[in-house]
Amino acid sequence: MSIDHLSRPSRSPGTTFYNRHGVAITDRWLIVRGTRFAIADLHRLTRARGPRSSPTRTTATAGVVALAVVAPVAVAFGTPAAWAIAALTVAAALAGIRFAGRRWAATFQMWADYESRPTLLFETGDEQEFGQVCRALIRAVEQGRLSNLS
Repeated sequence: MSIDHLSRPSRSPGTTFYNRHGVAITDRWLIVRGTRFAIADLHRLTRARGPRSSPTRTTATAGVVALAVVAPVAVAFGTPAAWAIAALTVAAALAGIRFAGRRWAATFQMWADYESRPTLLFETGDEQEFGQVCRALIRAVEQGRLSNLS
């Protein structure tokens, strides 16, 4: 019978806060699709929204242009038919902008200062997944800071 296991320092397996969809958060590491970040080196966690997608910007621009063309025409003619066409154009532009905004929404991002540089840690279009990752990462960072105090 060997007693080697008694002479080696025991290492706890650690705590896993999140482990789904290529993202793992433990008490020591944030791993996002193979990239590792030490939890102890993460400072100033920040949530942000990514830029609007190209289709969303294009749809908004087309809607504004359509309104800029149709509104003066409706005012110049002043007939009920011109106003009806203007109203339909406004409704179509707003529906297109709303559809594009939902279909190609801006992404959710988690940033932090890592090794003294602003670093994008995680990005997704899924709001629920983003919330779960944020909560897990905040818990991991807080636990790390509390264990450093003791």
